[in-house]
Amino acid sequence: MKKTNVIITAIIVVVSVLLLCLWYMLGLNTVDQPLDLVISVVWWVLIAIGIALTVKFEKDRRQRIRTVYLADGRMYNSETGMVMVAAGAPLTDVIAGTLARLEYDFDRVSAPDQSKPDEHVDYRYVVRTSEFKLADRNGSQGDSETWEGEVVTVATGDVRRFASRSELAALIA
Repeated sequence: MKKTNVIITAIIVVVSVLLLCLWYMLGLNTVDQPLDLVISVVWWVLIAIGIALTVKFEKDRRQRIRTVYLADGRMYNSETGMVMVAAGAPLTDVIAGTLARLEYDFDRVSAPDQSKPDEHVDYRYVVRTSEFKLADRNGSQGDSETWEGEVVTVATGDVRRFASRSELAALIA
């Protein structure tokens, strides 16, 4: 979760606790017996729903940022832009290195305009990574690596799941 989301949530919770304490210290809880409890419960449920939605939206946003489009000799990611892949370089290592360096900020690099002939790219695969954790930040393979997701073959629309770097390598070979 982004630091600002955590800070705003913490401020809302602290202010809510202070207002609830003030409500009871001033004796306002004796004025409308059933209503104050209902309002308090509804408010805390709204805070919990807000936290859950923020976590879900942030997780979905990060998953969209980890999406990589592969073409012959090129790779596109919304945060890094179009990257040339050296001939003979293992695609999984290039993708892992790119994913390891993602900052998940809100700046985006536009995709090539497919309507322009000089920018048109024939993507072969779309790699959607749902879970990605490496032991180090340079993208090298380690024992504690977690890499799960799916590969979509653009030509056929075929979707295949993978649960490791080696499975991904077999799918995009």
